[in-house]
Amino acid sequence: MGITNLGSAQCLVDHGLGVLQKAQRIGATSSSAMIAAVLATAPNKLPDYLYLLFELIDEIATLPLGAISPGFDLIHRLRGILLKILPEDAHIKASQKLHLKATLLQAVDKYQTLAVQDVEQGTSSCVRTKGPKVFEIGNRCWSLGQEVELVSYASRQDLIEVLLGCIYVPWFPTWQPPQVSGKILGDSALSRLENFPAEPSFHFPPGKVIKISPDPKCRTAIRDKIACGWVDTTGQRFEITSLQMFRIGDGLYPPPKGHMEAYYADGYEDATKFLKFYHSYDENEKGNGPRSDSYAAIHSPEDLKF
Repeated sequence: MGITNLGSAQCLVDHGLGVLQKAQRIGATSSSAMIAAVLATAPNKLPDYLYLLFELIDEIATLPLGAISPGFDLIHRLRGILLKILPEDAHIKASQKLHLKATLLQAVDKYQTLAVQDVEQGTSSCVRTKGPKVFEIGNRCWSLGQEVELVSYASRQDLIEVLLGCIYVPWFPTWQPPQVSGKILGDSALSRLENFPAEPSFHFPPGKVIKISPDPKCRTAIRDKIACGWVDTTGQRFEITSLQMFRIGDGLYPPPKGHMEAYYADGYEDATKFLKFYHSYDENEKGNGPRSDSYAAIHSPEDLKF
């Protein structure tokens, strides 16, 4: 759900407005895309977004199979949250400022003939693909396209569908795929063949980039390399680790709200350390207070000039 990054974003709004106002572009992938959209178009709505996420988490907790329970469509629920949060002119504010990454998906006939370039002969008797070209989930069969970067949004509805596409994974038949101008979008991680974690890159103009990611010592930080896994209908076999399944479970079966609040507080504290480090922390009574009485502050605000 991106709760940790949401905490960092709220800290920037509460105590780093001077830094935030100078930001020319914001880039995001996966669940952080929705946080970035709220930050770019309605930063005052971040607390409302957090509370609506907690309500959704409470609802998922009551379901027998979590977010994959029959009849439950997580994409539909998140669409309702975005409709409540994003302003009517969100697409105007977001265009040319908000950079989002997603993977193009195409529904295909699972019995169609594969092109020669799509497969290569492995050392065993089975035919192995160079990547997860085609895979089947439920009654749908998907072909993976290329990763795309989106920066222009024709309408508020288009922006919402792009945001939903950034988190959509076609593993769950009850989730309806988001579409923009007839194109189906999925999480950008679907198009990556290398092990996680992967650093996303955006086509930003020259300048300094501030990256929001969990502190290495944070409880949500990724500490291992894991490969994206599924069963390919063309015969390729992909491995998936128990730790990756645990992380997926955090989204499908969210931990108790107390844990989520701790994730949020960790993100808030990470941003606090960053702002203190650059002497850019605005002292006020907003939000969470610093956990420490003193922080390392080596750089100056001049180092953050964009």
